[in-house]
Amino acid sequence: MRLIYVAGVAVLLSSATTVALAQGRVRQPSSSGKTQIPPTDVSVVLLTTSTVSGVSAQQWGSTFAKLRVSVRIRPPVGDDRPEVTETRRGRTRYVSAVGELKRDGSIVFPGRRFRSSDAARLAEWIRELKTYGAQGSTDGKPGFGLSPQQFTQVFAALEAPVTRSLEGLTLDRSLAGVELPESLPLKLSVEAEEQLRSNPPPAPAPDGLAGMSRGAALGILLNSAGLGFHPGRTPRGTLELTIVPLGETAAVWPIGWPLERAPLHTMPKLVEVIPVTLDEVPLTDVLTAASVKTGISIQIDTHRIEAAGIQLERLKVSQPPKKMTWSGLLDRATFPHLMRELLQDEAGEPFIWVTTRTVKQLNDRNRQREEFEKLRK
Repeated sequence: MRLIYVAGVAVLLSSATTVALAQGRVRQPSSSGKTQIPPTDVSVVLLTTSTVSGVSAQQWGSTFAKLRVSVRIRPPVGDDRPEVTETRRGRTRYVSAVGELKRDGSIVFPGRRFRSSDAARLAEWIRELKTYGAQGSTDGKPGFGLSPQQFTQVFAALEAPVTRSLEGLTLDRSLAGVELPESLPLKLSVEAEEQLRSNPPPAPAPDGLAGMSRGAALGILLNSAGLGFHPGRTPRGTLELTIVPLGETAAVWPIGWPLERAPLHTMPKLVEVIPVTLDEVPLTDVLTAASVKTGISIQIDTHRIEAAGIQLERLKVSQPPKKMTWSGLLDRATFPHLMRELLQDEAGEPFIWVTTRTVKQLNDRNRQREEFEKLRK
């Protein structure tokens, strides 16, 4: 596998796609792919009062001098308050960090406090400011460190629909078929590349992704390979999507969001009563039939199902003659090993997600979606 750009989107290349590249049908990136960090100047202002020891001021002045950061220590003027701001002049980025020098000798910036023994932590923060600017690194921050405006920008790009069928395509071709905008490139992390090298995607893209939002389709496609994605900022301040392996602590964009309206309004076909008689019918056939008859995309969480040791292809469904709703049939068909979640994609279109019946996983997904909901509002 290797990484190139197709129509401005970074995608994974299988050996078959490499042949297409040699024949000139796939465009290579025009640059080396390395993220360029703009020249950045960091300066610090420490607001102090007459009650603060002059020794503390001298110590911090010496500390910042060792970090090659200019520092001014002065009383507050007007509306001075701790803040970290950024301006640009030409190609150079200027970051100004205003903090307070406290009576106990510590310095306080928004969300951060440093004591004299924290020189290493302070140096790490200064390096972060020089790399990522005033917003700092996105690592470990709620909403992936995006501002509400940046989150809105990412969400708007991901709510556009997939306009073509991706069924049967390999992972690299299906990712290109999602057609992400050039302003939101898709990057493969080193860990994801290693996982793909040792565990190639096991199956082609499923049916039913055409018409779904880019965000939901992208998450479902990557899920089949044990991968997910998350948005983030580059050191230049631009936005990107990074592919990462799924895991217990992986913070990835959720596949689907809670319904904004009741299922009766969003999925009326699910309450339609039908006669059902099933005798050892494969579960996958039942799901396919339900999707076709209701017109609702039904997608399968292959990653968690396989991780739980459930052999999906061996699950059968039997049901003596009975009238029931499509919703009731899906509950009956997936129980006891699986369950179905009623979700909507970024554009508000409903779909059904068939996943493992695990309370922990369900709670984790709900907490993840709640975090994103806070940024959406």
